[in-house]
Amino acid sequence: MATEQDPYRVLGLSSAASQAEIASAYRQLLRQHHPDTRPGDQPADPVADEHLQHVLAAYTLLRDPQARAAHDRAAAERVAEPPARPGRAPWSAVPPRIRVIVVDDTPPARRPPATGLWIGPVRRHR
Repeated sequence: MATEQDPYRVLGLSSAASQAEIASAYRQLLRQHHPDTRPGDQPADPVADEHLQHVLAAYTLLRDPQARAAHDRAAAERVAEPPARPGRAPWSAVPPRIRVIVVDDTPPARRPPATGLWIGPVRRHR
């Protein structure tokens, strides 16, 4: 997910919510946005699917007490730290460069189609 969202806001809770309140809000939103609960004639809704992904990520973070405590500490530190200078991105915001080497050893008769990813046969060695 490209945008960072507050998991408490996604679930509609305050940061003082108990584990039972977190689980209850998660189940309610899961029933509301799950694709299996939509009528059969209704087409797929990408907005609802994305919201469901946010709900799942928020619950995954908040259901673990250690991860929740770490998130709360990080949120408190973000509020306390001064804003960054405008015009400069922090070092961690720079995406890493990944070097990719493509070796084409596929015989011409078995070349993959022009579109998509092609995965060759599995070779097992003893």
